[in-house]
Formats: sequence, C-alpha cells, structure tokens
Amino acid sequence: MDKFTSKHFAFLLMGAAIVSMKTYPTVFIRNGGRDSWVASIIATVIFVAYFLFILSTCKRLKCYNLYDLYTQAVGKPLGTFFIIFFALTLFMTLIESASVESNSMHTNMLLDTPSWFFLLFFVIPAAYTVGRDKVAIVTVTMIGIVLICVAGINLAMLTQKYKRYDLLFPVFENGVSGSFLIAVLEILALFATISIALPYLPEIKDNKKLIKHSLIGMLIIAQMEIVAIIGVISSFEIEYLKTMAYPKLLQTQLVQYLRFLESGELYVMLQILGGWYLKYVIAFYALLRVLSWLKIHSNTNIIVITILVFFISYMVADNLFVLFRYLNIYVYFSLINFFLIPTIMSVIFSIKILLRRRKTRKLA
Repeated sequence: MDKFTSKHFAFLLMGAAIVSMKTYPTVFIRNGGRDSWVASIIATVIFVAYFLFILSTCKRLKCYNLYDLYTQAVGKPLGTFFIIFFALTLFMTLIESASVESNSMHTNMLLDTPSWFFLLFFVIPAAYTVGRDKVAIVTVTMIGIVLICVAGINLAMLTQKYKRYDLLFPVFENGVSGSFLIAVLEILALFATISIALPYLPEIKDNKKLIKHSLIGMLIIAQMEIVAIIGVISSFEIEYLKTMAYPKLLQTQLVQYLRFLESGELYVMLQILGGWYLKYVIAFYALLRVLSWLKIHSNTNIIVITILVFFISYMVADNLFVLFRYLNIYVYFSLINFFLIPTIMSVIFSIKILLRRRKTRKLA
C-alpha cells in the first residue's frame, strides 16, 4: 500500500466507531430505556453533522493536523494542553478496548479463564501490528471491517425470528425526560470515538474525495448501530435488558435451527474480538502520532504503553462493576475530548481565519 487515501480513511472511521455501542449499549439504555432507539437516531444526525463540519473545516482551511488546528485556534500553550487531554482520552480508549474485550470473553464465554490471560493474547499481538506501522494497521482494518459486516448481516438474519418489534413501543411513554437527553449525549459520545482517526488526516495523500468517502463510512456506522440497538431492544423486555452487561452476546444464544446450528457466538465473537482489536490498534497508532506532535519520541513508546495498558486494564477488567464504572467515566471523557473540544476549536479557528482574510482584503 504505497498510497494512503480517503478510501482507507473511511475504513479507519468504521474501525474506530462501530464496536463500543454494539458491545455495551446498557450504558445508555439504562437512561434511555425503550426510547434508546429514538435517541440513537437523534445522536446519529448530530454525529454526522459534527464530523462533516470538522472535515470540511480542515479541507477548506487546508489544515489537517489537529495539533496545528488547536494551537492556531487558542495559542500554543492552551492548544498543547487540550492536545494532551486528547492523548489522555486515546490512552483511556486503549484501556477501554483491552478491558471490555477480556471481560466480555471471561464473563460470557470462558468463565474459568482469567481476564489477564485474554489480555496477554490481545495487547501483545496488537503491539506487534502497531510496530509494523500504518500499512499493517490499514490492511488489518480493511479485512476486519469486511468480516465484521458479513458477520453482522448473518447475525441479523439468524436472530430475525426472535425479535418482537412491539417491544419498541410506546415511544416517549413518559415524555421527553432528562434521562432521555443524557442517553442522547452518551450515544453521541460513543459515536464521537470516530475522532480517534483524526490524527491520520495529515497522512492522507489524496483527499479530493475525503468528504464523500467519510460520509459513506459514517452512514455505514450509523445504520449498523441503529439496527443493532433496535435489535437488542426488540429481543428482550426493557427491564431485563437494563440488567445485562453484554446483551449482544446473550441475544445470539437464542439462535437454534434444526438442532444443527445452535447459538451465534461465532459471529458475535468475530464482531467483538475483531472490532475491539481494530479499535485498539487504530487508537494506539493515533496516540503515537499525537505523542510525536508533542515531541515525545522514543523507540520504547510501544512497549511502555503496552505494559501500562496491560496492568491498568487488568485492574479494571477483573471486576465487572469496576469496569462499568470506568466505562461511565470514559463516555464523558469521550464526549468532551472527542466531540465538544474539537468542535469548539474548529469554530474558533474558522472565525480567526475568516477575520484574518477580511483584514487582508481591507489592507489590499
């Protein structure tokens, strides 16, 4: 792969944003309840508009480096401060990916296998992939996304007869509550993990169709998430659904055809294991790029980060309640550093450039 283009970037967007909402929707379903599928549609519209605005700002002003955008918007000291927080959220994303992958497998599949064992066979291969640089990451992501999409289509077909769409109604039985608005924000925060891919923007060689290809990627993400949320809500009573840690894994256990094909764990394991692996390596490389902007260069960065992620993830993933407390915190970090701050910085930067150009025209 000699040329990294906007087509490859679209696959990175999907790898960064698909898996979280599909794996632990309980985080926002506890607030949104039966109306979570409506909240997901509202959050989707905001999410698509937000990311198109970020990309159009970068393209219009010819500034694809997030560090340059931040520092030119609010000055070098404050811009560097916000970039450090962006890097911190990327590191938290690594912990999220490793922790949820190991805990979900331990909780639902192999109870006798400790979470540290899953972590070992997750972080070490991922470190190897990241060490092979961007080409390996993009190649793995493209293959992984195709397999995840195929698995998702098969899983939707297998579980279709077990869904009761009357469970989606009535909508807004108790009106639009504060909990519903919180659910919209939480879903938006999980969508906003698409910003993990922003550090890849400066490396795109051909960005003429950046908006078009990114929009296609976002629409694929949106339909997959909306269908997934509708699927789990229509499969279980809402009060029962709120008690589940990983409803997708339980949903697949309903599958049984002719006593030959039982359960759909193979498909959901491919989606979860593959999805978290993709998100992890994409976020890992993005973190290395951000560290390079901050002049933190070291050949041991990959090793140090991997060791830190392993030990912190083990402490988080070893207890399901601790994990979900962490995920509740992570969601709001994602909302702030992956959605709010990039939006504010883009607005400020756009206004500054506009005022500068007007001033130049007046002087001319």
